[in-house]
Amino acid sequence: MRDTRKITVGIIGFGNFGRLAASILKDDFRVKVCHYRKREEDIKLAKKINVELTTLNNTLNSDVIVLAVPISKTEAAIKQISSKLKPGTLVLDTCSVKTYPCRWLKKYIPENVEIIGTHPMFGPTTSKFNFEKQKWILEGLQIVLCPLRIKKARQEEVIKYLSKLGLKVIITTPEDHDRQNAKTLALVHYIGRSLLGAGIGEQEIYTKGYLDLLSILPHTTSDNWQLFYDMNNYNPYARKIIKKFQAASLKMEDRLIKADKESDIKKNRDIISEIDKQIARLLTKRFEQVKKIGQYKKKNNIRTKDSKRETQVINNALKEKKLDKKFVQDLYKVIFNQSYKLQE
Repeated sequence: MRDTRKITVGIIGFGNFGRLAASILKDDFRVKVCHYRKREEDIKLAKKINVELTTLNNTLNSDVIVLAVPISKTEAAIKQISSKLKPGTLVLDTCSVKTYPCRWLKKYIPENVEIIGTHPMFGPTTSKFNFEKQKWILEGLQIVLCPLRIKKARQEEVIKYLSKLGLKVIITTPEDHDRQNAKTLALVHYIGRSLLGAGIGEQEIYTKGYLDLLSILPHTTSDNWQLFYDMNNYNPYARKIIKKFQAASLKMEDRLIKADKESDIKKNRDIISEIDKQIARLLTKRFEQVKKIGQYKKKNNIRTKDSKRETQVINNALKEKKLDKKFVQDLYKVIFNQSYKLQE
C-alpha cells in the first residue's frame, strides 16, 4: 500500500458523520473539509481535530472525495461537483441507503473518475473513542462497499485500509444493501422512535429482554429527523418492511381482542351451562311433584287436564315482563303435555 500521508482526502459536509470521518481519516491522510455553513463551532472543531476547513474548489482538488451530506441533498451535491473533478479522483458517498446514491454517482460523475458506494454501519453514538490513544475504536464494526466503477488495485487498497482500521468490509450490490438495511436500519429506527414516542424508558422493575429493547434507543433517536425521513424515503424497500411490521402488530392486536372475546364467550357459556343444569334439576323436581298429583287425581277420580290451572301458571310466568308471551305459552305447552303423560 502506498504512503497514505501523500494522499489528500476531501470531505464535503461537516455534520455528525463528516466530523467523525474527518477525525478518523486525519491520522492517515491530509484531510480537507468543505462545509457550507462555517459556524464558529465548526471552525473550532476543525482546529481541534487538525483538519483544514476550506472552499469547495480547494476540497475538490483532492485524490479522494468523501460525500458526507444528507441523503436528500446527495444528488444535488453530486451534480455540483461532477464537472469540477480531476481525472483519476475517487468519489465515494456515505449514505445509509445505496440504490439511489449509486445511480446518481453513475449518472453524473464522468467516466474518468472512479466511484464507489459506501455505507459505514456506525456513527458517533455507535463508535467509542479511546482518549488515551486519542483514536476511534472501530474493531468489529461493519462498512458496506458497493463497487461501481473502480480499478481492482485501488479497490484492494481501500479494503486493506478499512480492514487496518478494524472494520469488517462487506461487498454487495446497492439493491441487496437496501433490502437488508430496510430491516436492520430503517425498521430498527422506526421501532426506536416509536418506543421514545410512547414514553418507553428505564424503570425500577425490568427484565433483561426489556433492557435489550431499550438498548436501541441511543442509536435510533440521537440522529436528526431528516436522516430518519431520508432512510425511509430513499430506500425503495423500507416502507414495505415497515408496513409489514405494522400489519403484524395489528394482527397481534386482533389476536388479543379475539382472545378476550373468546374468553368472554367461554365465561358466558359456562354460566349458561350452569343455568341449564339448574333448569334440568327444577324440571326433574317439577315432574316428581306432577307424578304425585297424578296419583292423587287417579285415586280420587279427578280429571287429569286442568285448563284453568294452565292459564294461571302461564299468567304467573308472564309477570316476568322480559319474557315473550308466545315463548312462555309454547314452553309451558311442552311442559304441560309432558306432565299429562306422566299422570296417565
